[in-house]
Amino acid sequence: MNKRIMFLLVLIITGASICPALARDPGTPAEPETTSAKSLFSFKTDDREPLFGDRFTLKAGYKIWVAKWQAQQAATTTGAQTQTNSDHPSAMNGPTVTGIVKLRDADKLFHSLVFNFTWLYGGFDFAEQSATGNHFYANRRDYTLTAALAIWEGFGVFGGYYNSHQEFTDNPNVGGAFAPFRYPRTLDGPIIGIFGNVPVTERVGIYGNLAYAQLKFEGICFQSNLCAQTDSAQGYMNELGVTISGPRVWEIGTELQMGFRVQIVQKNFGINATGGGGPGTNSTNQQPLLDVTYGPIFAVNAVF
Repeated sequence: MNKRIMFLLVLIITGASICPALARDPGTPAEPETTSAKSLFSFKTDDREPLFGDRFTLKAGYKIWVAKWQAQQAATTTGAQTQTNSDHPSAMNGPTVTGIVKLRDADKLFHSLVFNFTWLYGGFDFAEQSATGNHFYANRRDYTLTAALAIWEGFGVFGGYYNSHQEFTDNPNVGGAFAPFRYPRTLDGPIIGIFGNVPVTERVGIYGNLAYAQLKFEGICFQSNLCAQTDSAQGYMNELGVTISGPRVWEIGTELQMGFRVQIVQKNFGINATGGGGPGTNSTNQQPLLDVTYGPIFAVNAVF
C-alpha cells in the first residue's frame, strides 16, 4: 500500500514539472525569472521614469549667485553720481523652475521648447562713502521669465522679460520715526539671447548663454518730482558653467550646476532722459553709468 502511494506521488510531481513545458509552443522560450523591484537609489542617468511621461520634463531647484555689485552711489543733495563697489560678495538666492517640452522624437532640428522662471534676492553693503565712515546698503530683487527654442541639438535661442528692483538706504536697522529715507530704483524690459549645452560624458555637460536686454530705468530721485528716467539702458548678460547629473532617488533625478555669471547694464542719460544730471541741471552732458554684477553661481535641481 505504501509503495502505491509513493508511486502516485512521484507521478503527480513529475507531471507537474513536465506538463507546463510541453504546453508551450515549439521554440517558445521559458518564462523569465522574476526580478526584484528597481532600486530606490541609483547613479544611473538613463533609467529614470519621468513622472510626466516622455514629452515633458520639470526641473525645480534653488539657485545661489555669490555676487559683487558695482552700482551708483545713493542719491545725494548735490546730485553727484559716482560708481562704488560692494564691500564683499553677497549671496543672491531664490527658486528656479524649468519646463522642457519635447516636440520631436528623432529629429535634431527644432526638437524642444524650454520655459524658465528664476527669482533671486539679496542684500549688499557698499564701501564707505563719506569722511565719517558711513556705509550705505541696498536690497535687490531680480527675476527673469524666458521661453527658449532648441534649434539644433543643444543650441537655440530664447527671449523673455527681466525685472530688477533695488532699494538703497544709509541705515537699514533704524525704524519708527527715525527710519532713514529709502531710494528705490527699477530696471525692466525684454531680453533676447542664445544658449548652448554640450555633453562631455554621460554625467557631465558644459552650458552657456549670452543675452542682450533693452531696459527702462527709473530712480535716483533727488526730489519727489525729479527722478532720473531713461529708456536707453542696455544690458549684457553672460553665464558659463558645467552641469553634473547626480543620483536618481525613486523616480526623481538630481542635477548640480556650477558656473560664473556676469551682468552689465549701461544707463545712457541722453537728451531724451530726465533727471540724470541732478537738481537744477539737464541730462545732456550726463556720462553713461554702469551697473555691474558678477560672481560664481550655483543651482541644485530635482528633475521630474
